[in-house]
Amino acid sequence: ADGQQYTGMWARLSGAFILLLSSGVASAIDQIQLHWRTIEAAGWQLSGVNLLIDWRASGPSELTLEVAALQAGDYQFEQLRLSCSHFEWSTTAIQCPQGQLGLTGERFDAEAVPVSASYHFDSRDLTVSVAALPLAGGQVHLVFHRRSGSWELSADLSETMLAGVADLLATAGVKIPAFDYQGHISGKLSTRGDTRGLMNVAWDTQIQGAGYSNAQGTQAAESLVLVSSGSVIPQGGDWRIQSNLAVRGGVLYAEPVYLEFSQSRPLELSADLNWDAGNGELLLRSMSFRQSDVATGRLDALWAPASETPLQQLGLEIEQAWLPGLFETWLQPWLAGTVLEKLDTAGYLHGRLELRDGRLRSTQMTLDEVSFSEPGGQFGVRALSGVLAWDNSGAIHRSSLAWQGASFYQLQLGAAELDIESDEDSVKIQQPLVVSLLDGALHVDEFELGIDDGDLYWLLDGMLTPVSMQAFSSALGWPELSGKLSGMVPHVRYEKGELTLGGVLLVQAFDGDITLRNLRIQQPLGLVPRLWADARIEHIDLKTLTRTFSFGRIEGQLQGRVDDLYMEAWQLVAFDAAFQTPANDRGRRRISQKAVDNISNLGGAGVGGAVSRSFLRFLEDFPYRRLGMRCRLERGVCHMDGVAPAENGYYLVQGRLLPPRLDVIGYASQVDWQSLLGRLKSITAGNGPVIR
Repeated sequence: ADGQQYTGMWARLSGAFILLLSSGVASAIDQIQLHWRTIEAAGWQLSGVNLLIDWRASGPSELTLEVAALQAGDYQFEQLRLSCSHFEWSTTAIQCPQGQLGLTGERFDAEAVPVSASYHFDSRDLTVSVAALPLAGGQVHLVFHRRSGSWELSADLSETMLAGVADLLATAGVKIPAFDYQGHISGKLSTRGDTRGLMNVAWDTQIQGAGYSNAQGTQAAESLVLVSSGSVIPQGGDWRIQSNLAVRGGVLYAEPVYLEFSQSRPLELSADLNWDAGNGELLLRSMSFRQSDVATGRLDALWAPASETPLQQLGLEIEQAWLPGLFETWLQPWLAGTVLEKLDTAGYLHGRLELRDGRLRSTQMTLDEVSFSEPGGQFGVRALSGVLAWDNSGAIHRSSLAWQGASFYQLQLGAAELDIESDEDSVKIQQPLVVSLLDGALHVDEFELGIDDGDLYWLLDGMLTPVSMQAFSSALGWPELSGKLSGMVPHVRYEKGELTLGGVLLVQAFDGDITLRNLRIQQPLGLVPRLWADARIEHIDLKTLTRTFSFGRIEGQLQGRVDDLYMEAWQLVAFDAAFQTPANDRGRRRISQKAVDNISNLGGAGVGGAVSRSFLRFLEDFPYRRLGMRCRLERGVCHMDGVAPAENGYYLVQGRLLPPRLDVIGYASQVDWQSLLGRLKSITAGNGPVIR
């Protein structure tokens, strides 16, 4: 038989064979061979069809079907061959319980795949089963069943590559993001439909090593381990998705969200979504989530993978979150490479936040005994509780916060309560704050935290009431100091990673005044902070200062300057400093022999005067006219000078005119800075040099 086109092939062919069987002619037929040039129906077409049946009066017959090409939608297969060695044809059914299928195609290549099929004439039930069909690097077992206008296709997937599945979906006309996919999938997949088309897709799958990325680098996933079940129902051009998902490993990045998952803290999700294939948008109607020891809550979102801002809308409600789990799992990855990366955290929180077009729109968070601290002791807050509220509508929100204690570079701050006011751009304290600091107090007259042109900033203005230098130095691990420390803290501002001083910082210590100008610090909490400043000192009491550092007793006053001070990682790199006796100092001026020895050692100096060197040992101290030292640090070298020029050197200590007179003269014009620091450290540790 040869024809141009033939539709309804199986119905007519079945009728013909039933007629043959009923007429008794079949017993005389040994072989039936049919040929069609094309056979087509809605959605598919066969080309070059050959059907051969070896008919046997007793025992099973054999059937062979060869198709040169099969076109089903956008899929094309070639060299399709179906052989059935136990073919059974009766008045009620056609059955092929043991057959083999071979075919080649762009995504399929099979030689002898086990297949079985049956068709019942009265009910028109058709069942086809294909086992171990190669698919996208793995295998799939297919079972197709059609009855009374409805059909169902189920698939058991084994180690099927996600990239291959994505290609199949794209070829079928399903619009999915054009990502680079990795990983493989196993599990069960079933689809149901009728004469109107697809009705439902359901799955129960496991995905290993899943990942994807886009060309812009704004979206990516790696090594995801997923267990998922759910269903999809087409609704016009959209897809309604209801799914349960457990994420048990890997990382996910969808700008600006970055998440990490682990086997010990799986993320469990239950979601109701709508995929708009035409616009390429995923509407997350609702999703509940739970992550053990991390957080529970709900969210809704609108995600457009192909958009410049993929996460267009997000509403996140945290019912309960636990620290440190929340920090380690969700927050810490954002802070990699910063001083906040290894915080020690504790406490609880709950609240809600909303994002629009990738930007935060509003947030309200309740903190319950939240504590965090930097392991190196740079900063920390203990038992922070209260409510924080903010939105970008221009409305003003008032709330309060309280903590049990705080620290900054080992300095312990006491408990505090503060009322705060927030608007679209900033958070401010509503009234001055007083916080105990050691045995004094820090008065904060103004504090503001805000965003300016997309960058975070804060500013502070206040003063420090007297704190004992003994308590201050002990807290910082310094040698024990005496006196009081107090001062003004004028308009300190942090912006774009840089801290600057808006005025003059006044510190009162050693009965004198120390003022800092032009202070700025880049990345003060970073790994390599940089500091610039100029300083002036006035009326420093040398007796108090030298007693503190075991330098040897010096009586009198000291004034000086430090210009162009520069530090990296809190280590001195450059400065130009000079210190000397004030010209108007009318007080007692005496210097002990130990102090003379130490000054001599620092300056590479010699001792001279109106008394012999051997006679010096009988005197405990000496009067002096003035003293001082200059050091200009540049490229690791200190360029030295004193209070006045001397023969072949400079005066570090200049004696008075009347005997006993003592001069300390420096001869080294350049001193290695690290060597000088080593000498100073040895002196202040109480291990001064011995003069021979």
